Formats: sequence, C-alpha cells, structure tokens
Amino acid sequence: RIRAGLGAVREASQNAGLGLRVVDWQTASGMVGQTVTLFRAVLYTAVTIIFAVALVIINNAMVMATLQRVKEIGTRRAIGAQRRFVLSMLLVETAAVALLFGLAGAGLGGVVVWAVRALGGIPATNDTLSFLYAGPALMPALGAASVAVSLGIVLLVSILSGFYPALIAMKVTPVEAMGTDD
Repeated sequence: RIRAGLGAVREASQNAGLGLRVVDWQTASGMVGQTVTLFRAVLYTAVTIIFAVALVIINNAMVMATLQRVKEIGTRRAIGAQRRFVLSMLLVETAAVALLFGLAGAGLGGVVVWAVRALGGIPATNDTLSFLYAGPALMPALGAASVAVSLGIVLLVSILSGFYPALIAMKVTPVEAMGTDD
C-alpha cells in the first residue's frame, strides 16, 4: 500500500507546513532501486524458464508412463471405466506424485535454510555483496506463505503437464489395448 502511505505522509507534511518532498523508496534510491528492479526481473525470468523446462520434463515422463500402461487402461475401459474416470485417475495420480515430491522438496529446502542460518548465513565477501545482503551475511528465511505458493505452483505445473498424457489415455479403446504386444 505504498501509494496510500505516500499520500498520507504528503498530506501530513502539508498540514504541518513542512514542505517535504515525498517519494517512494525506489525513486529515492535512484540507481539502487533500478538495480533491485533489474534483479527482480532476472529472477522472474529464470523462474519462468525453470517452470517451462519442468513442464516439458513432467509431460514427457507422464506420456511415457501412460504409453507403458496402455493394456491396463484398456482393461479398465473393457470392464466399464468411462473416459472421464481414466482422465481423473491419471490427473489425481499426477497430483499425488507432485504433492509428495513437492512436500519432500519443501522439507529439504527447509533443512538447507535451517543449516545455512545455523552456520551464520552466507557471508558477504565484498562491499557489493554486503550491500545486496543489507548486512555482513545473508540470512535466508522460509515463510509459510512462500512454501504454500511453491506447492501450489508445483501442483499446477504438474497437473497442466499431465493433461496431454491423460487425454491420450482417455482415447485408448479396449480393442487397441488388447492388440498391443507390450
């Protein structure tokens, strides 16, 4: 709520007759604010690329897993499983695996953050790092909201990447499945 805060400070300054110039921190910091914005853009770009790669890898793994289960899916269809059931089955399976490994990753990340903090953080070895860390060492923190958002993103990416293989499986007919040699 930066704009509301700026407006309140500007109004209080005018009412008190101080004549202060009120700006946000990025404007006041000049080059530092631009550097922070640049770092943020680079970080978001890297995260987007990582998630795109993850989407392709998960999709490939799920396609291979689905193609290896053609007989199983065909047998389920032969005994009465509807196409929607097959779709739901594979998407729930993908979500369960994503949740399991997402929680494992979050737990491992928590252990790493705890270990880094226990060892005194990541030391700033020069003035630039000291400036970026806002102190002599970077002390990482793991927030519950960050973990929840990360798990949500992992689930979303996994389910999106599982849709195509699930659609392939949904189209498998019992006759096709019984005709395969695998």
